[in-house]
Amino acid sequence: MEKQSITNKLIILDCTLRDGGYYTNWDFDESLVDNYLSAMNKLPIDIIEIGYKSPPKENYAGGHFYLPDFLIERIKKQTKKDLAIILNEKDVRTHEVEDLLTPCIEKVKLIRLAVAPQNFLRGIELADRVKNLGFEVAFNLMYASKWETEFPKKQQLELLNKTCDYFYVVDSYGGLFPQDIKTIFNYLKSGLTIPLGFHGHNNLEMALANSLEAINCGVQIIDATIDGMGRGAGNLKTELLLSVLYQRGTLEIDFDILIKIVEHFLKLKPKYNWGTNLAYMVSGSFSLPQNKVMEQVNKRYFSLNDIVREVTAEIDHVNKKLSIEVFKPTTSYSNVLIIGGGESAEIHKAAIHSFLKSEPEIPIIFASSKNSIIFRGIKNPQIHLIPGKELQRLKDYLSPEEIKNRSLVGPPSFEIFEDFTDLKFFKLSAEENYHFPGSVTEYCLKVAKAFKAERIYLIGYDGYGNLFNKAQKELFEENEIVFKHYLAEDFKIKAITPSEYNIENSSIYSFF
Repeated sequence: MEKQSITNKLIILDCTLRDGGYYTNWDFDESLVDNYLSAMNKLPIDIIEIGYKSPPKENYAGGHFYLPDFLIERIKKQTKKDLAIILNEKDVRTHEVEDLLTPCIEKVKLIRLAVAPQNFLRGIELADRVKNLGFEVAFNLMYASKWETEFPKKQQLELLNKTCDYFYVVDSYGGLFPQDIKTIFNYLKSGLTIPLGFHGHNNLEMALANSLEAINCGVQIIDATIDGMGRGAGNLKTELLLSVLYQRGTLEIDFDILIKIVEHFLKLKPKYNWGTNLAYMVSGSFSLPQNKVMEQVNKRYFSLNDIVREVTAEIDHVNKKLSIEVFKPTTSYSNVLIIGGGESAEIHKAAIHSFLKSEPEIPIIFASSKNSIIFRGIKNPQIHLIPGKELQRLKDYLSPEEIKNRSLVGPPSFEIFEDFTDLKFFKLSAEENYHFPGSVTEYCLKVAKAFKAERIYLIGYDGYGNLFNKAQKELFEENEIVFKHYLAEDFKIKAITPSEYNIENSSIYSFF
């Protein structure tokens, strides 16, 4: 295969400690950072980006999000390589720059600015203020896969030439292909005189191909991270870029050093599991925010089909949509049960069955299909909330005949794209006020309200103990907010199986 030529001295910037922080919350073990810096010193890496420099924010983030003076000093003592940090333009105002960056003078060479296209002029003002402090400035313009043709405009390119030292194309969604790279950089070279950079994400596993095409187009600075560790689907792998460039005779590498530092980071991978997957591929294909796609899939159980249909609005391949009635039961019930997915429902199912025998009409509302099997053979009315792919999940637990006897309730925007004429579908009213749109727990409470329930008993709302992952933690906090709102509206909500939620707790056994 013919080797691609590299006409300019290529600068390689490793941003593992910054982009990888999206998985570790910018906390890295000191010994790992020591090993990393030692490896960077011996590898052909030109610039090390060590994190964000951020004003105080509400939620916790570690040292490499704030980069206190002592941490920068510690890193500076361990390496002679040029250091970079990044400012997130949306979080930093120009009047904060001097206080934020003065401690970095003579320690950090390059300040990079992460700028959304709609904030271009604000980014220029920020760049000008940073430049006046004596730093080199890189303007990292995000979301390149959604840029219009010939963007930035010519007058914007002139502003970049006057203010910045580098201009970066950032493929935030990982949605670009090599031909897109060629088109973008050929246009930019017609108006920019400053060096160009490229930061690729790997949603579609195109980070290497796109970076090599960028190099062919004359880009002078390329980003990479160890094993691609970075936000969402991650980045170009440093070890992969170095290996390819070594094979092409453009630089020398000690592969023994390279493999050792890769092995150090791979020890983190079982915990954080970075890299691309189908949801990230969808986000890349349609230039969707990858964190939102993953949140919808992992936490809210939304269907990838629904996400794709919403973006493309191409539903010619599916059957005519059914007309869905709003859920308005004709019978009122003073008590209802809401069933979560916790293990307590299985543990206490004998007591639950006995309780329901004494309350044969009390409606059972399912927030999750997980415990639906426990209620097989129960005669009580059973209502399942089916946002996203919950209907598919329900089919894993119940037979088609069993599902026919259940009422299926979707969100206010609920649509069915297939002909399920034998099932009872409803949707929630769009006229209701939703405190936390998308919350399945709130949907269940709206169903309870439709029944005019006076008391709501919770089963299987256990919490997660000490085994929280990020999605579970967010869901727990979301439920807490929902309960707080509805308790303030005089809803009487009580957990009757063990629960960690901040609500009234009782016992299923106290009813006998």
